[in-house]
This record gives sequence, structure tokens and C-alpha cells, in this order.
Amino acid sequence: MMTKKLMFRAETLKPVMMDVKNNGGGVRLVGAEGIYLTARNPSYVGAKRTIAYAEGFDLEQWDDIGALFDAMDDVTGIECAIIEDLPVDTEMLELLTTGEADLAVHIIEGEFLLAAVVRGAEVNHAE
Repeated sequence: MMTKKLMFRAETLKPVMMDVKNNGGGVRLVGAEGIYLTARNPSYVGAKRTIAYAEGFDLEQWDDIGALFDAMDDVTGIECAIIEDLPVDTEMLELLTTGEADLAVHIIEGEFLLAAVVRGAEVNHAE
């Protein structure tokens, strides 16, 4: 069984997690033009929702869109667009809104598992 991992850094993730805290509903993992998280019930800035890209999967950082899509398929194991709603429990949400933790999304055989990463240790798994 092969596990792949996406990382979301606290600095870019905090605004998304504040949306989750304020509006409820968990997060939505999207893999389309890059891979990013957004609140399932987002606040909008103008006509745009707040998003946080996974490290290495921001569309703006790729010159070759085909290579980006290949990398996305490789890390997710899914060869199409992804829209996956994921719950975030209260303890994890607190860690992520304070900026004390990054977020790892582990991908195991098409399933997504969230883990807050604090000072090198992963804690508080929620599926």
C-alpha cells in the first residue's frame, strides 16, 4: 500500500481555516488547475474564494501545464479532477487557525486523511 502526501503550510492555510471556523462545513480539496484547499462554505473576497495551494502544486509555479497534470496524477493516484469534501475536527481546526501547525493530506488508495503537523510530529488524524 503506497501512501502519498500533500503539504499545506500554516502561512497560506490560516485564512482558509478561519473560513472553516467562522462558516463551518470542513474543507474542500480541489485538484483541477493545481491542487488546493478551500473552505466548503467559503467567505468570498470579491468574486473569489480564499484558497491555499499544496506545496509544489500552485499553477503559477509551473511553465508546463502537462507536467503539472502528470505530477497531480502521480501524487493523488487519480487521473481526473478531484473535488473531495473533508471534515476538520475542533482540535485540529484550533491548531490550524492559530498557525501552530501545517496540514498534511495523506492519500492512501484514493482515500484522504488529514493530519496536523506540529513541530515535526503529526497529531490529530481525522478522516
